[in-house]
Amino acid sequence: MAMFCRGLQKGRTAPVSLAVLACLLVLAAMLCVSQAQATLTGTWRLQLREAAVVKGGTVLLGEIAYPVGEMPEKLWKTLSKQPLWPAPEKTGRAMSITGPRLKRAMRSYLPEYHRNCLYPSSIAIQKGGGLYDQATLHKVIVEALTPRIRALGGEASLRDYRLPSFLFIEDPINKIELLTNEVRAGRLSLRLAEVRPTGEVVSQATGSVFVDVWVGVPAASLPLNRGDLLGPDSVTMVRKNKAYLRGEPWDGKGGPWRLSRPVGREQVIYAADLEIMPTIARGAQVDLVYQGKRIVLSVPAEAMADGALGEAIPVRNLQSRRQVFATVKDSATVVVR
Repeated sequence: MAMFCRGLQKGRTAPVSLAVLACLLVLAAMLCVSQAQATLTGTWRLQLREAAVVKGGTVLLGEIAYPVGEMPEKLWKTLSKQPLWPAPEKTGRAMSITGPRLKRAMRSYLPEYHRNCLYPSSIAIQKGGGLYDQATLHKVIVEALTPRIRALGGEASLRDYRLPSFLFIEDPINKIELLTNEVRAGRLSLRLAEVRPTGEVVSQATGSVFVDVWVGVPAASLPLNRGDLLGPDSVTMVRKNKAYLRGEPWDGKGGPWRLSRPVGREQVIYAADLEIMPTIARGAQVDLVYQGKRIVLSVPAEAMADGALGEAIPVRNLQSRRQVFATVKDSATVVVR
């Protein structure tokens, strides 16, 4: 720019005057921009809160903002007492101010420093009472749920909190408490309530949190088909998050069991996947005993259905090819009386 101005000064008188004037105007504009940038790039800012509680009839800057960065202590002490606009008339009642309105208000009440303000999308202001910010609500949830999720067994933890940004309370002696009764793995709905010392609920709000519970569960050590007998060699233990299990895992007890559906390698074995191994399985070769008053006759037969001890099942006589119902006596014998 300086070289451009010097180049113009070598021309005629009138053009030179205009050129010099143009240079001066450009330099002045650059100086203004530089000063504005200097104001905006200072070493401190004023962060306005999303919510605040005020005490008096007039909102003070120190009640709705806090310094960020290297702000001189003396300056903040002075600015924090700066009166702004009138507070809500009724105690325990909140007012909301949008971001654009807040910026206009700060330009009016704080003309020298409004460029140093950092604005939320809106601000809620209540006269009197108290305020729980999101960090405090988070603490309430952790303290209430931690002992309860430990009872779920395994390695339990909380994550992905979805909570209100803040909650006002009408009286500082009231508390925000968690009213949720059911605690389980997965996305857990929360009920938060403002509670008076008498136990009376003033108001409620909702939120949620995700509960992870890592446990060891039985799984198939090799691919298993429907009808396979479940034995020690076909079961292994794997670490799974209960939040993502689709049912109740098998507890490893009882039996003998067989699979009611195919289970892939290292897939969880659920209680619903198992059925008790019948005394006689469908397709098994059995002795069909005809037991009368004076005669007992035994012939080979095929079980046409599963059968438990004492249960009547259809069987086919392999000699006559006839089908009859017989009672299961043991793992190899059915009886017709």
